[in-house]
Amino acid sequence: MTSKILGLFSFLLLSTVAVAGLYSAVQPQEQTKETTSKQPKTGETQLDSHLFDNILKRIEEEYVEEVTDEKLLTGALNGILSALDPHSAYLDPKSYEELKIKTEAEYGGLGMEVTMENGFVKIISPIDDTPAQKAGLEAGDLIVAIDKKPITGMTLNEAVDLLRGKPGTSVLIHVKREGKDVFEKTLKREKIHIKAVKWHAVDNVGYIRIATFNESTTPLVKEAVADIKKKLGNKLEGFILDVRNDPGGLLTVAISASNLFLTSGEEIVSTRGRDPKMNERSYADSSDITNGVPIVVLINQGSASASEILAGALQDNHRALVVGTKSFGKGSVQVVMPLTNGGAISLTTARYYTPSGRSIQAKGIEPDIVIEQVQNKLESVDESGFIREKDFAGALDNPPEKKSSSSDKKQTLDQKKQEEIDKLDPEKAKKKKEVEDYQLMRAIDIVRTMAITQKYNKENRK
Repeated sequence: MTSKILGLFSFLLLSTVAVAGLYSAVQPQEQTKETTSKQPKTGETQLDSHLFDNILKRIEEEYVEEVTDEKLLTGALNGILSALDPHSAYLDPKSYEELKIKTEAEYGGLGMEVTMENGFVKIISPIDDTPAQKAGLEAGDLIVAIDKKPITGMTLNEAVDLLRGKPGTSVLIHVKREGKDVFEKTLKREKIHIKAVKWHAVDNVGYIRIATFNESTTPLVKEAVADIKKKLGNKLEGFILDVRNDPGGLLTVAISASNLFLTSGEEIVSTRGRDPKMNERSYADSSDITNGVPIVVLINQGSASASEILAGALQDNHRALVVGTKSFGKGSVQVVMPLTNGGAISLTTARYYTPSGRSIQAKGIEPDIVIEQVQNKLESVDESGFIREKDFAGALDNPPEKKSSSSDKKQTLDQKKQEEIDKLDPEKAKKKKEVEDYQLMRAIDIVRTMAITQKYNKENRK
């Protein structure tokens, strides 16, 4: 059995073929530079095929239960790749098929991007309109148990397998959030249909929400810009590109989406790896479809990978102001290499760099203007000590109020009726108390300020 596994192991690895799509949406980790010497360091035991063969033989003869070749091979591949960094991994045929479906914007699950950190599953970001987002899960949350099974000791693939399941079934997770005790959440699995891009106009500002970078993203962004320009016409003041909690996606899509807002010849992103063949620079090859109006890119700690490429490209080319909080810092490139057994390996081959030469890896994108998100509701200002008109000596009194008319009485009754309805619907009452999206509100203000400044500068040049 050992020689059979070794032969199969070598055959699978040697028959890999790199595909063009580069997929990335997981947590960052700096890779150490590989030493040029092939000799083992002093004090290290040299590992070779004979030692590997001996271990397999021991397992075959002495392990408490019989183990299949497939299980040993899967374990060997997982071990080799996971020892490199958190993003290199073996994808069995089922996982590889799910990855391909995912990049085509439809898959099953809870709707969140995850990675492994310190033995726990860390949420990179929940995806819009999915069970994860509806349950209130946030970027940075740690899943410590699934259906009361502790995560400790599991691989990421094993944990993800427990989170997945038939649509309509439920899964119980225990979550640790910074500054809070561990709490429970029960989520119902769904078939996830990702709407990559949504848009609407907020007064005279075009708002474009990019939830993920898949094959439909770039065409939808073009459609969004055209639709908003048509609706607002000359009143258009600018655009907001919201990539908060966008875990990324395809590198090619990040480049094509960034290309829409840049001028031909401007650099978008570069990749650099140990193999010179991985050193590439991507440049814009068209003209800005927004015709130069102000742009704000909204980011937060859940903005990763492709989101960071777009934000970095527009920031370094001085095409947009980046607003919000520091991004996730996922700046490594994974090449997906299919195997002859129907599976694949995802191998980290390079790092991303912004046009100015900044590495995204583990650093993220720093916003030009830091705006923290306000949670729940704005605190009211205590105005009890303020001086008012009535406090001045000799201030006029308030004239006696007129008796309330029938219409006033009706308004009061309607108000009381609405209050009673709200009591019966706590969720509705809660939503009324919650503040609007504070970061978005400030972003709109910034776009308008940029539009005024742009208009002023044009008039001065005349």
